[in-house]
Amino acid sequence: MKIYIDKHSKILGKFGNIFFKLGILLLPSAFFYASILLLISFIIANIYEKNFFRDKWNYPLLICSLLMIIICLISNYITYNSSNFLLEKNLNWIGLLNWIPLFWAFWCAQFYLKDTKSRRACAFFLLLGTIPVLISGFGQYFFGWYGPIKLLNGTIIWYQREATAQNLQTLTGLFNNPNYTGTWFSVILPFCFFFLIQSENKKFHKIFYLIFSTAIVFAGVLTNSRNSIINMIIAFSLLIGFSFKTLILVFMIILFLYFSIFIFEIPSDFLSFLSNNKLLSGFLPGSNNLSEISSFPRIKIWRTAISNILKRPFLGWGASSFSMIYLIRNGKPTYQHTHNLFLEMANNYGIINSLILFVTLLLLMYKTKPNFYSEKNFYNLNDQLINKFWWISTLIILLMHLTDITYYDGRISLLFWILIAGIRCQLREINNNEIS
Repeated sequence: MKIYIDKHSKILGKFGNIFFKLGILLLPSAFFYASILLLISFIIANIYEKNFFRDKWNYPLLICSLLMIIICLISNYITYNSSNFLLEKNLNWIGLLNWIPLFWAFWCAQFYLKDTKSRRACAFFLLLGTIPVLISGFGQYFFGWYGPIKLLNGTIIWYQREATAQNLQTLTGLFNNPNYTGTWFSVILPFCFFFLIQSENKKFHKIFYLIFSTAIVFAGVLTNSRNSIINMIIAFSLLIGFSFKTLILVFMIILFLYFSIFIFEIPSDFLSFLSNNKLLSGFLPGSNNLSEISSFPRIKIWRTAISNILKRPFLGWGASSFSMIYLIRNGKPTYQHTHNLFLEMANNYGIINSLILFVTLLLLMYKTKPNFYSEKNFYNLNDQLINKFWWISTLIILLMHLTDITYYDGRISLLFWILIAGIRCQLREINNNEIS
């Protein structure tokens, strides 16, 4: 009887693994079906994994979940009515769907990412799943494949945004927004380099991954997403072995040069040769007046968010509240979110939740940080190499959310937590090796 149960248990586990890989493959291009496949795989993983409460790294997420539910309950009995602002209480509960189910997904995904072999397989299927994003993006940008394209009764939608007078042509592909597309490309790029390095003795594979990497970089630039381009540069710098100290030094130099425009009042005409370039002009200030820095969109957004948080530091204002508050305080244009995931969580559910969540993520990243100082160690072609590139991809998706929020796209948020799950598995491996 026991042999019979074990046999069926193994079959169930294999099906779970197949559903997980198929879900990863379809994640960017057919999200509806990918989410169903991933949900089934997570349920199967939950059947196998019984030690949720034995893992101390689940406690912060459990605490966050309980606090967020308590805050929603309190908000049901408190009416915030200030300057025509009335909190939609249902949105507060709906907002939990962006977090609590994904905390669970973080736990379940670890079942399929336990070792370097499984993480490598996951990275490979993420790469394959990116092919439709590239095809749709280049088709849209160069051949005018505009949408939305709907398949299977609208369960698959490729947005394929058309250029307008207000919104010049940028590559969005099947995503709804160029920033979402740029986020996907930036995060996938390190995996391209991983397989490129691994295929050094296989000429056909090497050519394929070289073309693939070039296409992703090119497509990322065509999105005109400044956040994506900056993080691609960071990813590339880490991939060629730059240390964090070097990156910080370069960042400080660029920051000094940027603010010198204001400090020394460099005439804007001096930079006219850069402003003629569509891509570079997006990084230039519209004025050399220091007093106008506070009017920059990101600065205004963050100032409003911080002001909101200070007024309700423990309970927050509720999900989807920022756009309405910003409109009331600043007028048009309005923004849907805080453009910083830490501030977003604090604005919606209080600063305690935000601190618990992001301190946990930072600790995970710190404890698994690879060695970037030695090129010999960094590119040592062994089974552990995928861990280093996985770590870089995870770092990139975290950095992306410091200046923008693409998290509310289900594909990005699932990718976010699957990458974090892989980092948790890496830490478990590190701890097991230290014990042995």
